Amino acid sequence: MHCLKFGDLNLLSNRKSILKSKTIIFFYGLGCSSDDFNFILKLEKIKYQLLIPELPGHNNTFYKKNMTLSKFARQLSLLIKKKGLKEIIFFSHSVGGIIPILIANLNFIKKISKKKFINYEGNLTSYDTSTITKKTSSYKREIFHEKFKNLIMICENSDDDSIKRWSKSLKKTNSMSFYEISNEAVFFSKSGKLLKIFRALFKKKIYLSGSKTKFYFSELFFGSIRYKIKNCGHFSFFENSYEFSKNFSKLINGRTLNLR
Repeated sequence: MHCLKFGDLNLLSNRKSILKSKTIIFFYGLGCSSDDFNFILKLEKIKYQLLIPELPGHNNTFYKKNMTLSKFARQLSLLIKKKGLKEIIFFSHSVGGIIPILIANLNFIKKISKKKFINYEGNLTSYDTSTITKKTSSYKREIFHEKFKNLIMICENSDDDSIKRWSKSLKKTNSMSFYEISNEAVFFSKSGKLLKIFRALFKKKIYLSGSKTKFYFSELFFGSIRYKIKNCGHFSFFENSYEFSKNFSKLINGRTLNLR
């Protein structure tokens, strides 16, 4: 594993430097960190260059007040352009699913000759922000730090092991970063634009979910193939890293999953 820098971006990678080669850009969700996915950097079957950019203020990285998701996406777009990356698989989880869509909305994305989007329960509709992000955005900024500490305590004491594990990454997350990104997620998801871009600008796309997650939309609603990870929910990488790794490898290598 290697820690890389590009401008203000911090990235974890399986390569010593960013090469002009086949690339997976992996976007994790709110309150997580690249450390949660160390295990996929070790997968021998993955021949791609893997980049996991840290969300602003996550994994103990410095948080700039004006570092919005839109600016974060522009910095990543500049990285793609400067490094001449032409063949990219975007893999995202939860709120991280917004970022490839913001990147795709920039004009130069059309210059990427091959692109694919694997979206694991990413934010596409207001339904996706109906729990923690919406609750977070309902608080006033000046009181959220205390609310965030309370959230960590609740997660630490949860009977759900995946939530307990999430609390460890929450402790490495800046509370104001969590607050601002939650507000953006709610804002972007309200408009319906995220889903439109997901459907229109990515011809090759997959919507991935945990089999325990309840959905109220048909497969046609997403405009993509929809697969499920067996016996898992929203945090399958915590619940069953072996199952997550197996399905990740299959999807990256263009294979289909058994369960749909």
